[in-house]
Amino acid sequence: MISALNNRSNNPSFTSVVPVRVFIDGLETFNQKNIKTACHQLTSVLVGPAKNNEKNLAIIREFAKHDPDYNINYGFYGYPKKFNKKSIQPSEYFRCIADNNNCFIFTGPQAEKLKELGKALGAEKIACKTRNIKNSFDLQAAKRSYSFMIGNYIKSTKLKIKETFDEKTRQKLGKPVEMIINMTSNGKAGLKTFKMKLANISFNVCST
Repeated sequence: MISALNNRSNNPSFTSVVPVRVFIDGLETFNQKNIKTACHQLTSVLVGPAKNNEKNLAIIREFAKHDPDYNINYGFYGYPKKFNKKSIQPSEYFRCIADNNNCFIFTGPQAEKLKELGKALGAEKIACKTRNIKNSFDLQAAKRSYSFMIGNYIKSTKLKIKETFDEKTRQKLGKPVEMIINMTSNGKAGLKTFKMKLANISFNVCST
């Protein structure tokens, strides 16, 4: 599989919607802060470089088994930095959206579009705060645009990753899957000193 990916172009753009569930010490978490922390740690690994870290290499290989557009070589050696950035920014290639019920990681052009709409939404929130008002037509329009785009991506069957893919055509094959992010903690849940770190990832066929 690695040899097949070696022949791909150096275009870092890839396109997927990945449903995500996060487990800490074997128990599922629905806390948005914990989920976003787990997603951030994962995407930081996926953008590389792996630097001969066996755990990171295993995570990169596992993700590459399911996403035909993920560039495993960039995972190994590092995705390119944007011209105006000092380091690789995971948010340039991945976007994590989580609420109390669902979590998804969006990649490639989808991540870039959501980042753009998110900035526009943030600007309208700041504008309302500056004017000392809670709401405005422009804020509601920005919220609708953001939510509408997320909904469209989630509904798109062609964007969902599946069990595997054809290495020659890159066509996704099998049933849609969800990614399980496994985290380990320092055992201090509920305390200010609570910390957790990425252990591994796995994929299961979606239940719905």
